[in-house]
Amino acid sequence: MQQCEFSMAKVDIDEHTDLAIEYGVSAVPTVIAMRGGDVIDQFVGIKDEDQLDSFVQKLIG
Repeated sequence: MQQCEFSMAKVDIDEHTDLAIEYGVSAVPTVIAMRGGDVIDQFVGIKDEDQLDSFVQKLIG
């Protein structure tokens, strides 16, 4: 398995409505992947373990 380093943040969109508006978050959960401050991928809704693994692998690929 490939190793890489990344950070995650959880944002309460009720407290940070400005971020929700800026990134177009209209439903939770919304996961947004960013690199260098740019959105590179995202998904909305609950995902199972295989779907999450696939999402991460695509990003670190």
